[in-house]
Amino acid sequence: MKKIIYYSLILLGLAGCKKSNIAADQRPDERLTDAIAVYQKQLVASENGWIGYLFPKGGGSYTFKFKFDDKNRVITYSDIDKDKATTGKESSYRIKGTQLPALYFDTYSYLHLLADPDPKSAGGAEGKGFVSDFEFSFLASGADTIKLQGNLNGSNMILVRAKATEGDDYIDKAFTNNNYLATIANFKYYYNKLSIAGKEYNVSLNSDKHTISFYYDQSGFKSFTTEYGITANGLILRVPFVDGTTVVSELSGFNIDVAAGTAEFTAAGTKLTMTNGAIPLIIDKGAPTRMFVTKQHTWVSKNGFTLAGVKDAHGVKSINGFTEIQYIPNWFNDPFDIAWFKYNGGNRYGPIFNTRLDPDGKMVFVKSPYGNQANPSGNNPGAAGVAIVNKFYNQFTEVGGYYAFETGKNTFDLVSVTDSKNWIRFQ
Repeated sequence: MKKIIYYSLILLGLAGCKKSNIAADQRPDERLTDAIAVYQKQLVASENGWIGYLFPKGGGSYTFKFKFDDKNRVITYSDIDKDKATTGKESSYRIKGTQLPALYFDTYSYLHLLADPDPKSAGGAEGKGFVSDFEFSFLASGADTIKLQGNLNGSNMILVRAKATEGDDYIDKAFTNNNYLATIANFKYYYNKLSIAGKEYNVSLNSDKHTISFYYDQSGFKSFTTEYGITANGLILRVPFVDGTTVVSELSGFNIDVAAGTAEFTAAGTKLTMTNGAIPLIIDKGAPTRMFVTKQHTWVSKNGFTLAGVKDAHGVKSINGFTEIQYIPNWFNDPFDIAWFKYNGGNRYGPIFNTRLDPDGKMVFVKSPYGNQANPSGNNPGAAGVAIVNKFYNQFTEVGGYYAFETGKNTFDLVSVTDSKNWIRFQ
């Protein structure tokens, strides 16, 4: 197959964008004033608004639609959830002069939800949200694109002038498309194989974080992960995947058959087929150690295990008030690890165990000498809740252990070595 090349205006760093070309002999304050006027005019002049691709510092990506007017009002749509994809929210904006002209979304908008430290707002981490921004400096612009950087956390956002076909329902279409892509997780096994130009790759799609990963053998394990921007009929890679003469930057026209375990799509006019299977092409022997040791972290799962394509197969979400499972290495000094089930606000309950990192790349969770019991400070969630926790614990501590695959910033998938139908995502 010929190499796959698709020019991605968004995610190749805005080749062709340039800084505002204000006269060099102007005073700095005059240049700043003129630059603000230029950007204001550019935002308002787009009749169909702007598609925004936001990449928070905390990882992942989100797609927005903005319509700016000359009265400093903006209507925003977002793919955060169905309601925000279909219902525009009006708020205010300003362009101000600091060291660089900066775009401020200065009343509460969908952008603010991603920076909100309260997990109830949009599901971000407690105390920091998604480490995102709602005030951005202009870095560069072209006729149809603007590159921005968050002033507080350094998130990146690309604005692309919307086409006439990308109306107010565009984000709803993108949201629906991402939900369709998420059905790939309903395949029987975890592993998906893609052949390009005679070379095979395992591909993992994380539709929650909007990331895509390629794993392959190149004289040993090799991986590539990047965020993607979601579109109405596909996805655009933030950074193109390059392997020799093969370059992949956009996938579109998905046709997913869950029963058959196949996903057909097009890249640069070439049709490709991804197939589901039980065996990985290659494993990442260093991933378990990176997950456990490299960074102090509380690993969170919102759904528990996927078993043979069934998400939340143990029904963890049926625990009254359930919010998340927290896997915390070295919770005790003994050392024991714990998997807290958080529910009804501050209540938590969970089993203790040891984590063993085997040299062959397996991560094994070993039942503690105390059996399936919670930390004494745990709050019993009732008989039904305890039964669910026990099911999770028995699966989690299966003797064969798990392979680990890094699918994004602070995101790992653990896949059962014994049976790759069983896997869990932590982030």
